[in-house]
Amino acid sequence: MILNYVTCSGTNEFTDIRELIDLMQEYPLGEIAVQVSEKQSPAGGARIEWVRELSAYLKDNGLSINAALHINRRWVEELCRGIVVPELQELIDLQDVDGLPLFRRLQLNFKLGRDDVHADCDETLIMLQHQIKRRFILSYNESNERLIRQLYLLGLRFDCLFDASFGAGVLPDTRRAPVFSDILQGYAGGITPDNVRIELDKIANAVTNAAFLGNIYIDAQKGLEDEQTHLSLEKCRRYLFNATYWYKQYRYVRSY
Repeated sequence: MILNYVTCSGTNEFTDIRELIDLMQEYPLGEIAVQVSEKQSPAGGARIEWVRELSAYLKDNGLSINAALHINRRWVEELCRGIVVPELQELIDLQDVDGLPLFRRLQLNFKLGRDDVHADCDETLIMLQHQIKRRFILSYNESNERLIRQLYLLGLRFDCLFDASFGAGVLPDTRRAPVFSDILQGYAGGITPDNVRIELDKIANAVTNAAFLGNIYIDAQKGLEDEQTHLSLEKCRRYLFNATYWYKQYRYVRSY
């Protein structure tokens, strides 16, 4: 099992850019994730301006980081109809110092039955992916299981995220085995700096028992928030340290 990313979701205009980048440089497994929607990041809003400043800071200092864009609400509904609003298009088009996309993964946070997303959006998403040339992240849950399996069979390139609570930060009773054997499998829900090693143990057991040969990643947000529900870089540091330490020990044991 290879751990690809340790994702810190919820980075936004309340996050100090310099401290954040320093942290990501210290922990190469780290990935930031920015939540966006018509309400979270309207044109002229603080979040889009913050992302512009982040992109400029990286370019000015010759740096790059792992970054994902988590797309919500009406923006994700429109994506499933093949529509990319201008504000979102700007974010997707941002590049890092190497001329590569700043956001290399796009998480589509739709949930059938909650959002106004029709089950026939499969061909639209495949067409859209050819246009914007990004890898998607799709949350696998009971409501959209059938659609995601169909997208897999149709050849959509995506990473699969297990989060039974769908962003509510609820710790599941067990960590389930991957559904697909050959794509990046993510795990979220209730992960914190204090329990991340235990949760990685559970994930490793689920992966091993399934004879899964692919790679995994983990994603936390609620467990990284401070009292004002903003991202705490101190909690991110402990989360990244504990996950990285666990992975070093895991690789050491597996090498014998």
